[in-house]
Amino acid sequence: MQLDNEMERVLEDIRQHSKNHEEKACNQSYGTPSSKSLGRLKPEPEIKGENRTAFARDRDRILYSKAFFRLSGKTQVFMSPKNPLISNRMTHTIHVAQLSRAIARSLHLNEDLAEAIALGHDTGHPPFGHRGEKILDELSQKYLGKPFLHNVHSLRMLDVLERRGNGLNLSYEVREGIVKHCGEVSTGHFITGVPEDDLLAHYEDEPSTLEGCIVKVCDRIAYVGKDIEDATTSGIIHPDDIPEKITSVLGNDNSQMIGILVKDLILNFYRDREKFMKSNGHEPNKNEIGIRLSEPVLNALNSLIHEFNYPRIYLSDSNNTYSAQTENMIRGLFKHFLNELGSLNVQENSQSTLMHFNGVKENLLARNTLKELEDLAGQEDDIAISSARRLIIYDNLKDFRGSRGSILHFLEDMEEEYWLTNRNPQIILDYITFMTDTMAMAIYESLTIPRPIV
Repeated sequence: MQLDNEMERVLEDIRQHSKNHEEKACNQSYGTPSSKSLGRLKPEPEIKGENRTAFARDRDRILYSKAFFRLSGKTQVFMSPKNPLISNRMTHTIHVAQLSRAIARSLHLNEDLAEAIALGHDTGHPPFGHRGEKILDELSQKYLGKPFLHNVHSLRMLDVLERRGNGLNLSYEVREGIVKHCGEVSTGHFITGVPEDDLLAHYEDEPSTLEGCIVKVCDRIAYVGKDIEDATTSGIIHPDDIPEKITSVLGNDNSQMIGILVKDLILNFYRDREKFMKSNGHEPNKNEIGIRLSEPVLNALNSLIHEFNYPRIYLSDSNNTYSAQTENMIRGLFKHFLNELGSLNVQENSQSTLMHFNGVKENLLARNTLKELEDLAGQEDDIAISSARRLIIYDNLKDFRGSRGSILHFLEDMEEEYWLTNRNPQIILDYITFMTDTMAMAIYESLTIPRPIV
């Protein structure tokens, strides 16, 4: 859009106001203003008329991404697409984002950064909740020799798979907070770590921002009481089942639990901050203060999760039955797509197409499927293999008519570079994580249940 001089001036005033507001609202000692960001993987030129800070732009990129939209169709704990009162992955994410933003505001941290991390933290979850993650982990270990972890895949989803394989190019602090949001902290004390160049090698470390630490604890605050609420709605438990030693500290329902946990966290932060300032005469930096729960509240929270929620909800008979059914679906989908992708080969009468790929050896194409080409990697000319792989996929996409039950449905929406740089099992894992619960079920049903012809 062409901007006239007046519009440019107005937008620049808004941008400066946004920047000044962020700098003023964010405690410069322990907060993370956009001006202190370590930047993006690919530097971006200043956009004329841009009125948002870097972290606000990241928040919007995630919020309008396909990965975020798909969360509304993915299981949190209970698969219940027809009951809007049961949490799905998106409602959980929104709860985490709003809690994170509210706490960031109370502690004078960067609200946009905390919200952006929270909105992206679960985008790598496959369908069917943590059970789906467990099965994909087993398959990834078997076929790729590496684990599948939803936090790591969330980073992959936003760094690599969004925008047809080009990614969102998010700021370092957002990416770090997303990949490092997992892990129970038994002490209840969430402290910052150090920035690392290779985030995938350090996903188990602590985030280097307090905003990242907030999201990590808010993830637990958001799910622990809501899972009880959903289990009650589903008839699995009754609220009176929760032991009194827990309810006497955390309250009896989700609303009370959230209120107590959030206030305890904020109060402890200010107590620790005041204590530090009295002893040292200056504000603490982000490495000198953390986010923590008091001991009674922490003990009650850990008891609730491990002594009640796990045995009574997550490992209940009804949830285990559902888990076994979803396991069959994910394994079946993976096997089907792996066989389909591996068996693709060059189509007949493709000599006209072949002329466009001078690097392709005809004999390589004549005797190989995509699976065989993958097995030849390192044994043959890699450039020739890549050219053959490109031709095979192009050739098969040429006559493709768009069924979601084909891996070609996924590949046609990705750039060519993605086809050439990923192994077949990785492509299958990526496609399955794109699916919502209902999409996975519909495809599985179409593959396994015969359809009448009349």
